[in-house]
Amino acid sequence: MSIKFPITIKIIYEKEAKDAPYVAYIPEFDISSCGKTEEKAKKNVKEVLEITLEEVKKQNRLDEFLKEAGVSSQREYFFPKLTFEPFVFQT
Repeated sequence: MSIKFPITIKIIYEKEAKDAPYVAYIPEFDISSCGKTEEKAKKNVKEVLEITLEEVKKQNRLDEFLKEAGVSSQREYFFPKLTFEPFVFQT
């Protein structure tokens, strides 16, 4: 079975981290990884997601895990519901 769904990858640059300053984060699954380059960080975080999905599948919790992230395993494609909320930063 193949499930296709978009993921969000946020890239953060942490200049203090000399060996792997790029952090890639997938908020839908609360998963992150890092790398020496932006592309390496993206590749690493996708691998972490794949390993995580394989592990929850072994535990027979894949449907539950995907549902918590807003992904339906019953459809070929999934588009997440986006919400925008106001944010106020007071200085």
